[in-house]
Amino acid sequence: MTDPQFTLYSSGVTPNPAKAAILLEELGLSYKAIHRGFGGGANGVKAADYLKINPNGRVPTIIDHGNNDKTVWESGAILFYLAEKYDTAGKYLGTNIDEKAEVMQWLIFQVSGMGPMQGQVHYFRNSHPVKNLDQSVYDRFINETHRVWNVFEQRLEGREWLALDRFTVAGGFSVRLLERYMCLLAQITIDIAVYTWLRVRSNGGLDLIKFPRLEAYLNRISEFATVKAAYDKLVAAKQVTVQT
Repeated sequence: MTDPQFTLYSSGVTPNPAKAAILLEELGLSYKAIHRGFGGGANGVKAADYLKINPNGRVPTIIDHGNNDKTVWESGAILFYLAEKYDTAGKYLGTNIDEKAEVMQWLIFQVSGMGPMQGQVHYFRNSHPVKNLDQSVYDRFINETHRVWNVFEQRLEGREWLALDRFTVAGGFSVRLLERYMCLLAQITIDIAVYTWLRVRSNGGLDLIKFPRLEAYLNRISEFATVKAAYDKLVAAKQVTVQT
């Protein structure tokens, strides 16, 4: 049995590491997921050994053992690296500068707008030490999350995918399923990025009742074999850490 080409540092099924896992599955690249807990314990993201490879002390981080142990951190950068280096057909990032710009603008919108705002909803709902804050605190981040979601909702009118006419890193579909249905492929990166955050919406008490296109989009992607495989590996990595 050969060693996996990549190491992926994750933390359970949190959204950002899941982005990397799904794209690795889509590209057929072998990887080992290693769980890192939050904080500075021996297996934490603030531990000295981990900070040497990711100075920001967050997940995900990948190590590409087939490229001189190249380290890449930040989920958007990881998606770009994997698609640019290993997707020679341009299915996930685009085949020319116009397509790449289209995918990247949606990907950057996700990492700079959706992730931070929805993440704050989750934080204040679940982790902030002061409970029962003034409702205006929650409303600030809930309303902005809904505004961002509505941008995606409107974008999906009359189309299946967010960036191009196929599944991309910004938001998309499984390569194998796309081939099966004879669809074009070129935008999985944005679809992956949006999907992983929509998947955890209930952690912040959020729902998609007012966003029917997004809900259908989420349900469609949830059925991809590559998506299921990615989450299975992330869950297994956490279980290994807990057991040891």
